[in-house]
Amino acid sequence: MKQHFYAAALGLLGLALTTTTASAQSHKRSCASVEVLQQQLAADPGMAARMAAINNQALQFAAKHAGDAQRSTVAVSVTIPVVVHVVYNAASENISDAQIQSQIAVLNEDYHKLNSDYTKTPSAFAGLVADVGVQFVLAKRTPAGLATTGIERKSSSTTSWGTADKIKKASTGGLDAWNSSQYLNLWVGTIGGGILGYAQFPGGAAATDGVVISPVYFGRTGTVTSPYNLGRTASHEVGHWLNLNHIWGDDSGACTGTDNVSDTPNQGSENYGKPVFPHVSCSNGPNGDMFMNYMDYVDDNAMFMFSNGQSSRMNALFAGGGARVGLLTSQGGVAPSGGGGTPPPSAYCASKGSSVAYEYIDLVQLGSINRGSGADAGYYNGTASSTTLTAGTSQTISFSAGFVSSAYSEYFKVYIDYNQNGVFTDAGELVVNAAASTSAATRTGSFTVPTTAKNGATRARVVMSDNSGTTSCGSFSYGETEDYTVTIAGGARPLATVARNGSTNGVADRYTLYPNPATSVLNIARPTSADQDATYSVRVYDLRGAEVSNLKMTDGQLDVSALRAGTYLLNVTDGTGTSHQRFVKE
Repeated sequence: MKQHFYAAALGLLGLALTTTTASAQSHKRSCASVEVLQQQLAADPGMAARMAAINNQALQFAAKHAGDAQRSTVAVSVTIPVVVHVVYNAASENISDAQIQSQIAVLNEDYHKLNSDYTKTPSAFAGLVADVGVQFVLAKRTPAGLATTGIERKSSSTTSWGTADKIKKASTGGLDAWNSSQYLNLWVGTIGGGILGYAQFPGGAAATDGVVISPVYFGRTGTVTSPYNLGRTASHEVGHWLNLNHIWGDDSGACTGTDNVSDTPNQGSENYGKPVFPHVSCSNGPNGDMFMNYMDYVDDNAMFMFSNGQSSRMNALFAGGGARVGLLTSQGGVAPSGGGGTPPPSAYCASKGSSVAYEYIDLVQLGSINRGSGADAGYYNGTASSTTLTAGTSQTISFSAGFVSSAYSEYFKVYIDYNQNGVFTDAGELVVNAAASTSAATRTGSFTVPTTAKNGATRARVVMSDNSGTTSCGSFSYGETEDYTVTIAGGARPLATVARNGSTNGVADRYTLYPNPATSVLNIARPTSADQDATYSVRVYDLRGAEVSNLKMTDGQLDVSALRAGTYLLNVTDGTGTSHQRFVKE
């Protein structure tokens, strides 16, 4: 327990590597927060006040729930959709999907007490190890409602991004944040100066909200580098994003700082490497520092727990009035269906150029899609970008080749999956087949969208190759492939209709709760694609996982007037399975 209020002006917290010469450990984590914080405060004078209010709400939440029992496992209080923005210069920085998936797995283990190494916690602290109840999933739906892998990639000429948030803005060569009230934005790119990563606390600007991590410290497979090769940099940084402070209170060893958490011992300063228990500081014996906590600076294999108090502080963000309560109702982790969004990327064959050492696609323009770029390692997933095409209309697509030095003859082929069956081999789906050209100038191709094309979002693929025999699938020697989303309007498939109960709040593929937050009555609208006469059952749970009984349900209206203010989980079970929703009672 620290004694003094930690500065409300915590904005971005960074981890850096500093070289040491006297130790066998050649580098260690250190904090670069002061310089970054000064920049953020100067740009946003209101940030300190916002952070103070968020801190007060967290302390009040902790006091209110001080008597709650901590169980070995808890229900998931929130599932956070994650979008990973990979911005790379060298090919090694363009980390694989598998490396990204490994990081999501680590976050789910560490935030749900599923990491096997938590059992290494000394007995003095074992009763404080928390299951935070927070779950992470790669986004399946973009802010525009289209399907996505939750991963977007961009090639850049920038070799190191620093901590000025340039990686977070397309205008400065990076990638823009997705709606930060609905997604956790993770940027992966080399920060430079040995920096592992940095995070923005709740209360900062929405356009820069999220976490940045250098690729060699992201995940636990692929290009990761020891001793930070187990994905714990993200566990630490996402902790900051969820309002956790460093466990020692950032007081340079003065023993006067605070992390605003009641069950973490007062600690002199950060710990490095692999400390031996007990490590005593600030007269905190006999048990000493909780150095195995994710919010210290020890090696990845020496940190393996959050405390109950830290769990409370994070979950306060999702309570009524919490700074990240919008994540409770985010649909970013729910795949679209019924004509909304692209088919899952796994439904389409892979297509990639093996080398972009000589040529690459540098422009694709179709409707509102307008992307100029450098080489993208042979493939670019641009499905987060979309444009609408009306069935029966004539369209023109512009494209051009980029050359590193000498120009080569390049063929362009454009495909659109009009019937949305996951392939480009059906009649009429090769919409442009441009002859070879050595020109770097913008070229165009025209096509007419057939009236038989199905309504909704589907995949468009642009393939550039020096071989006329290259098709929509497979690897080819030289060139590049880019995928985008096009939404067909006025085509063969009718749009989803409103549910028969007359509600205009229903959507095609999920139950919808409204109003949310609710005061007395919570309406439950069926999916518009569901059988409106089928029966379903509803169960409500609080954030501890305890079921709330004796709630009355009449004609799709749930009486929540007797509930205490707070956040609840609602499970709806019908003949097709169980869906999970969250709502706030005011």
